[in-house]
Amino acid sequence: MIRDFNCEWLEARKLILAQEFQTFVTGAGIGAGAPVFAEIGATGITGFQINAAGDTAATLLPLYEVDITKQIRFRVIWTQSATTDTDTIDWIVLYTPIILETTVLIDPATALSTAITLADASSGVAAVLQGTAFGVINRNTLADTTEYLAVSVEADAIGTFTADEPFFVGLEMRYTPRRMAGPRRNILGGRRLSVTRPLGVQLASAQEGL
Repeated sequence: MIRDFNCEWLEARKLILAQEFQTFVTGAGIGAGAPVFAEIGATGITGFQINAAGDTAATLLPLYEVDITKQIRFRVIWTQSATTDTDTIDWIVLYTPIILETTVLIDPATALSTAITLADASSGVAAVLQGTAFGVINRNTLADTTEYLAVSVEADAIGTFTADEPFFVGLEMRYTPRRMAGPRRNILGGRRLSVTRPLGVQLASAQEGL
C-alpha cells in the first residue's frame, strides 16, 4: 500500500500573485495605504506599488493539500524601479487561521513563528525580481479544523526608497503536500532543492527535521 510514508515528496511551491490579493473595491485601493497596481517598467507585468511604509494587502489561502504537521514557509517576491543598491525594505507577513462557520474575518494578526528577515536589500538593478528570506509557520501550529489562512503582506518600512519605487509582486508559499488518505505518516518534510537550481535535483544543505 502506498502512503505518504513511502514517498519522498518534493516541497510544493505556490506563488500567489499580487493580483490575487484583495486590493480593490470599485477601482479604489483598499487595505492600509490603499496600494494600487502599476506596470513594472515596460515589462507587461504588474505588481502593486509601495507608496509609503505601511502599505498592505490581504487574501485567503486554502490549506486542503497542506500537511500541517510540517513547516509552511513564505517569502515575499518583489522588485523595484530604483537603481540604488543601498535601498532596503522591511516585509511583514501576518496570518489568521480560518475555521468555516466559526472564525470572524479580521485583519490578519498572528506573526509567523519565524519572521521574514527585515531590511531586504535592493539588487540595485531596476526590474530584477527578488525574494526575501523565508518566514515559517512551525509544524503542528495550525489546528486540523483550519480550512483557510487569511494572510496579509505589509511593507512595514521602505528605508531610502522613494514613493512608488518598490513593487510587491507576490507571496511564495512552500509546504509538504498532503496527497494520501489516512494517517500522515511521512517522517520528513518535503525535500528542499538548492535555491540556485529550482528545476534541478541538487538538494539544499538544510532540510526540515535534519
